[in-house]
Amino acid sequence: MNNLLIIDKDKDLRADVCYFFRGIGQIIQQVSDWQNALRLIEKHDFDVIISDVNIPGGNINRLIQSAHQKNPDTIVIVTSEIDTVHEGVQAVKEGAFSILQKPFSIPELNFQLKRALEKKQIKLNELKRGQPPFSDRFKEVYQPYNFIGESPEIKRVFQIVNKVAKTDSNVIIAGETGTGKELVAGAIHYNSGRSEGPLVRINCAALPEQLLESELFGHEKGAFTGADRLRIGRFEQANGGTIFLDEIADMSLFTQSKVLRVIQEREFERLGSSETQKTDVRIISATNKDLMELMKNGSFREDLYYRLNVVTIHLPPLRDRNGDIRLLVEFFLKKYSGSFNRTIKGIQPSALKMLTSYPWPGNIRELENTIERAVLMVEGEIITEDDLNLLFSPPKTSKQQIEFPPGGIKLEDMERGLVLQTLEHCNWVQKEAAELLGISGRVLNYKIKRFGITHPRWKKNR
Repeated sequence: MNNLLIIDKDKDLRADVCYFFRGIGQIIQQVSDWQNALRLIEKHDFDVIISDVNIPGGNINRLIQSAHQKNPDTIVIVTSEIDTVHEGVQAVKEGAFSILQKPFSIPELNFQLKRALEKKQIKLNELKRGQPPFSDRFKEVYQPYNFIGESPEIKRVFQIVNKVAKTDSNVIIAGETGTGKELVAGAIHYNSGRSEGPLVRINCAALPEQLLESELFGHEKGAFTGADRLRIGRFEQANGGTIFLDEIADMSLFTQSKVLRVIQEREFERLGSSETQKTDVRIISATNKDLMELMKNGSFREDLYYRLNVVTIHLPPLRDRNGDIRLLVEFFLKKYSGSFNRTIKGIQPSALKMLTSYPWPGNIRELENTIERAVLMVEGEIITEDDLNLLFSPPKTSKQQIEFPPGGIKLEDMERGLVLQTLEHCNWVQKEAAELLGISGRVLNYKIKRFGITHPRWKKNR
């Protein structure tokens, strides 16, 4: 049992977080402003403080200092909106454990909290036993032989990762959505000579062009409308480490040219500045699209492709490594049984057969989401077919015909229905829905606005 504190002006968010953590036996208090937070910190020893970087009436760095003065072992997890990531980075430099970008899911927050507490406990054990430092233990987690899978397809991936991690070469990770590209990027970084440096991630499909350019290269105050403060870009943050460019194919040609310059010259300018910034980064890229085809139609630069593509790692879809599904199911059952404090003893053979016969268009990510939701929904201690049927129907054959009503059907109505169904399947997480639909986040956001689709959770996080 741990003593937690959440500081956030969003009362609905505080209520959701408190409800979850109290439900799994944690002690948690909540406040919305600086004065009340300081009062509680002076009065109690908190194991973990979860705080937005914008604290009404106060400053996140002062909060971290106050918390560590009272108890040096207090863990601080900061949360930020997309336009306050810079403050979050500064908070980590001041001693915060990690940054969590809003909107975030409660399981994601719980994962961060468990990781922080585990790291704290390992450090305490190391001090007592004279064991190797935590960084070495963390690196061990990312060794390819610890990944889940016994199929020949995934073993070939492990072999390539082992070889390329020892170099400083740029890498492209190719594969369908949900196949584990980010995990492979982490394995390469944490087993390379740059493992003590930062691993900085950015999804190129999740941001409009100008905002992506600002995120990558930073901007000066006043560089454009709304630029009310200096922003340090991801290439600057990743200096000495690795930058992971996810969905690289969605980057505009203009931004591609600027990335090419960083690779060639190891320098760039922030938006609105003439001062050149130097950076030393390794670039790992990922895509679920055919870059060769994009080069042919002129939407991806050939010179950039060959700079990024020193080594390509192709991740197989889950349907091509069917024998690994059982191992993954066992892993996710154990993971989420612990996260949600549930006693789940296993899965019925018929339910496992259903999982192995499903084509998994969303790959490992869809399988993980399915098991997570099944653990939440199951009434007993064994996952059954009925628990899985709540989540998806058996796959339809390609021969299935659409039943047309007498008056016909509008294509727009069908499209709206598909978008709604996908959002519901993904628990209204837009990023996951966009990936399952095979479109960018920007396109999905356009369709949501066009069809007038809303959900209470979206309003809550605005």
